[in-house]
Parts: sequence; C-alpha cells; structure tokens
Amino acid sequence: MRRILSSLALSTLFLLAGPVRAGGDEPAKATVSVEAAPGSAFLKLNIRNHRKIGKVAILVRDAKGRVVYSEEGKAMTGELVRLLDKRAMPLGELTVTVTARDFAITQVVR
Repeated sequence: MRRILSSLALSTLFLLAGPVRAGGDEPAKATVSVEAAPGSAFLKLNIRNHRKIGKVAILVRDAKGRVVYSEEGKAMTGELVRLLDKRAMPLGELTVTVTARDFAITQVVR
C-alpha cells in the first residue's frame, strides 16, 4: 500500500510540473558564415546548428550560375567547417548554398 501511495504521489508531481525545454528560451536556428579575406587563398565556410546537421550539400556557383564546387556529405555534429581553395574558382561574385535537413541558406561572396 505504501508503495502505491508513493508511486501515485510521484506521478502527480511529474504531471503538475511544466514541460522542460532544452536550451532555455533561445530559438533553435542554424547559422552559416562565409569568410573570404582578400589576401587569403581560402574561402572559410562555418556551419553551426542547434543539433547534429546530418546530410548536408554545399554548392558554390559563379556569377553565370555554373557550379564551380559541389560537396555532399554527412555531419554527425552540430558544427561543420570547410576551407575551400579560391584559386580553383573564377574571380568575381560567388553564391554559396548550404542545404541540410533543418535549413537551406544562401550567401553571396564578393
């Protein structure tokens, strides 16, 4: 009888408690930053997500819309960093598109 009462009291306590959210009040979102320093030969791509990224596709297009770099893979963490060689890409404006299960972000780099 004592075990039943303690189980009932414990279950009532859990029912009265509010829902628990991980991460506080911050909205879940992804960020993609593309850094292209003028003196550097590299294009740094940094992807961060609130949970593991999973399957990801990275496309870099030139000003005419041609794909100059393409990569598909799987990121098992919430962060993915890539260094791309700018010397293999044409000069001018580049459009970087990153697509994953939670987001699709496009940025233009000059």
